Amino acid sequence: MSAVTQLQTRQGNRRQLWLLVLLFALPPLAAWLFYFNPQWLPTGRTNHGELLEPISMETMALRSTDGSAFDWEPLRDLWTLTLVAEGECNAQCTEQLIKLRQIRRALGANRQRVERLLILLPDTAGELDVPNLEGLEGTRLALVPETERDAIQGLFAGAEAARDQQLLIIDPRVELMMRHDLSQITSKQVLQDLERLLKASQNWARGGQYGHQ
Repeated sequence: MSAVTQLQTRQGNRRQLWLLVLLFALPPLAAWLFYFNPQWLPTGRTNHGELLEPISMETMALRSTDGSAFDWEPLRDLWTLTLVAEGECNAQCTEQLIKLRQIRRALGANRQRVERLLILLPDTAGELDVPNLEGLEGTRLALVPETERDAIQGLFAGAEAARDQQLLIIDPRVELMMRHDLSQITSKQVLQDLERLLKASQNWARGGQYGHQ
């Protein structure tokens, strides 16, 4: 075999190798790019929720029931299904929390990568009734101080749905990133969106930390 033929063979082998590398690298690269740049997705995409400009939840002055600052660290690297109620968690609020529990359970093994959170705002009179979440173990509770009510309430404004019909999704970076109108879509549609999010982030969410069902 001549030197020219050998050189051409080596060049051809290199091209084939780079084509194989490119073939295997493109899918995860595309998934990563589209996840962090959802505006690049085709307009016919099938997500049912409304994508939001990310808002850092850690900047909010939320409190735990003992008065200490709400700790976001246990929710880092997890997806958090969030409801916001005003004054109290009434029967409808409780029903929505039950719905979130059912959605989480429907994820099977992936449920360990999902948490639930209720954010409770004071009512217009400044009253706030801390709910008993018996039977809804695993649901975290964050309280909004009266002095912060207007500022934090404004962050959840703008949706057509009433506040108690909104499901908010907080991503593993502890940023609010999606909103669903529970009066317009089904739990199955929420589940579909959540499954897509979990699949897109499966390499960077730790999960498996909590034992509740």
